[in-house]
Amino acid sequence: MSSQRRRQSAEVYRRRRILAGVLAVVLLVLAGWLTSLAMGWGQDAEDADTSETAEGDVGEAAGEDQAGPVPAASEEPGSDTEDAEGQDAAEEQDATEEQAQDEPAEDGSCRTGDLEVRASTGSESYGPGFAPMLVMEVENTADYACEADLGTAEQEFLVEHAGATVFSTAECSVSRESLPVQLEPGQVEQAHFTWPRSDSAQDCAEPTSLDPGNYELTVSLSGVRSEPHEFSMNAG
Repeated sequence: MSSQRRRQSAEVYRRRRILAGVLAVVLLVLAGWLTSLAMGWGQDAEDADTSETAEGDVGEAAGEDQAGPVPAASEEPGSDTEDAEGQDAAEEQDATEEQAQDEPAEDGSCRTGDLEVRASTGSESYGPGFAPMLVMEVENTADYACEADLGTAEQEFLVEHAGATVFSTAECSVSRESLPVQLEPGQVEQAHFTWPRSDSAQDCAEPTSLDPGNYELTVSLSGVRSEPHEFSMNAG
């Protein structure tokens, strides 16, 4: 009886060892599965964090792109400021020039813009044998007195017909003299020249045969020219 119990105890022990081995294998498999599952969850969490980070970077980049034009817009006030400063400088320069024009030159002479020169003739029409009287009229249009040279050195009487020059004192050997005159504001002076109906390209003093029709007289003084004045000449 005692030997049979010992054999049964050995067999039961062996079975227990086998069961324990099977349980150990099952536990190892289960532990490996749980480990792989945990690693999978960790990888998913990292992927989610990476995705959120990438979306955040894209959002920041988009924000930078949207904010990009802001500095450019902020430059506009500076540009307007520069334009305003340039305009102020131009206005100040214009004011200075206007103030300078309201005063005579340092030597007291008339400026070009101070004088108005006008042309006229003693008559609007001249018959045969009558020498036209050419008239130059000079007026000081400034608000101050100034000195102008009204002499023959600065004068020119120009007669034209059909667009061609007929007579000019600049082509003739006339006396060239200076005549400084102090002109008060609004003062008018006249100079006269008797034209002998000559062609200055041929002879300034001898009358010549002129075509009848309308003629134009233009006078100038120190470079200031008048508007043309029209008069008529009859044959002769």
